[in-house]
Amino acid sequence: MEGGLFAAEIEAVRRDRRNLPALRAQAEILFAGGQRDEAVALLRTADALAPGDFLTLRILSGFLAAMGQLEEAGQLAARAVELAPGAAEAQLHLASLQLAQQQYAAAIAHLAAHVSAGQATAAGWHMLAVAMAASGQPNRAIEAIRHAVEIEPANAGYRLHLASLLTARARYGDALTELGIAATLFPGDARIARAASGNHEALGDLSAAYQEAARARDLAPGDAEIERHYSHLAKQIGFSAAPVDEALAQTLAGWSQARARKQVRARPRGWRRLVATRGRVIHALVLRDMRTRYSRAHLGYLWAIFEPVSHLLTLGVMFALINQGPPPVGTSLFEYYCTGLLPYLMFSHIANEVMSARAASGAVLMLPNVRTTDVIFSKTFLNLMTEIVVGMVVFAAFGAAGYRAVPAHLFTCAAAILLLAGLAMGIGAVNMVVQNFFHSWETVFASIVRLLYFSSGIYYSPISMPDYARGFLEWNPILQGVEIFRSGFYPEYHPFWIDARYLTAWVLLSLLLGLGLEQVLRKRLRQLL
Repeated sequence: MEGGLFAAEIEAVRRDRRNLPALRAQAEILFAGGQRDEAVALLRTADALAPGDFLTLRILSGFLAAMGQLEEAGQLAARAVELAPGAAEAQLHLASLQLAQQQYAAAIAHLAAHVSAGQATAAGWHMLAVAMAASGQPNRAIEAIRHAVEIEPANAGYRLHLASLLTARARYGDALTELGIAATLFPGDARIARAASGNHEALGDLSAAYQEAARARDLAPGDAEIERHYSHLAKQIGFSAAPVDEALAQTLAGWSQARARKQVRARPRGWRRLVATRGRVIHALVLRDMRTRYSRAHLGYLWAIFEPVSHLLTLGVMFALINQGPPPVGTSLFEYYCTGLLPYLMFSHIANEVMSARAASGAVLMLPNVRTTDVIFSKTFLNLMTEIVVGMVVFAAFGAAGYRAVPAHLFTCAAAILLLAGLAMGIGAVNMVVQNFFHSWETVFASIVRLLYFSSGIYYSPISMPDYARGFLEWNPILQGVEIFRSGFYPEYHPFWIDARYLTAWVLLSLLLGLGLEQVLRKRLRQLL
């Protein structure tokens, strides 16, 4: 190319980068004239001469995308966005390439930053809705597309997308409301009538479904899919596929709705709506964490269960072999060690997960309606459920080996687990706030956890210790939780130093402090993301 037709322009750019616009203009003329390879080669030369030019990268990325070379187009688009982070059009171009390559997680992270940067566009929200729906987050997709509709209420495509997402969630009444607005704005759009017909059919209102199908047929004569749907409805209610007239409309108006399958979902009001919304958000976060946390492991989420089980079995067997003496309680040292390890590891895992919640979910927290407390509760719930499954596996192994498999007092064991989970969530929330201001705090807390490993009654019972040592260890709330759990597991174990009120006070104070600090410092923490 340098020795060809544009050698003079290339030499001019080599001497002075201000001549780049002429070179880009020549490339656009070539591309529009069908000489795509020549246009791309010319822009590659321009990029080599001026690698930091935003417009060159953006145009070259667009050319390659049009030619189907999506991977390289995405790489160039990412370079362009790095050079001009505030260029909304370039950001959306990059997001469209990520969606085309099914890179939904990358697209969500990128679009979340875009819509949170004060330059949110309807197209950006729409792309975010597409990415979320494709990645299995339907409720978040609905919220995102609603933002697009608010920005451009007269866009038929956005309203149809919103209606389709509501339909997929079986919210047929809400979908019909949106389609009714769209039909008023765009009375000649057959897609709206077809979508309304499908929702009426799902609700069992065949009269309205047939009329909407007939309207769609009139608006788009010859459309094969609409014709099939119309014929399907006509057969259901026993009419021929003829255009609907007034008499037929009156007949259909009295059609029985005995075949109704689902009712319109009523939206909860007030605090019930708030609780329902937070519940949906936490549910979505739990599912996201389950899909992404172990996505690279062959066993998937089973690894989350196998890892602590192997830890318990390895340590329990090792210490049981080293110590051949009688257990402080029960008949098996291995069983005694595991009843201490189970609650302690649950506390450790939840506290560490909550502490790293913001760092691990930075992009998610940029999404609308997602709060830090949602991430905290989702991390706590997921790890608590995982540890409960781990406990069931371990107790089943106890039963298979001939040991005690069922706690003597299940309620006491459950109370101990819930109290330790609440303590872990509260301490994790405090650590989450602290480490945002003191980045070395994670290392300090890891040292504290290692110290607690040997001071929480896992491998010994305070009953065998001197009074002064036991009196000191009783202040450890984790030891209190472990001992409460053991008192529920062994019917003959009732240590006098257990104080459930003391542990409960720790739980309430840590939660109040952790969640309170997050609330007070929320704006400051958001700036640190």
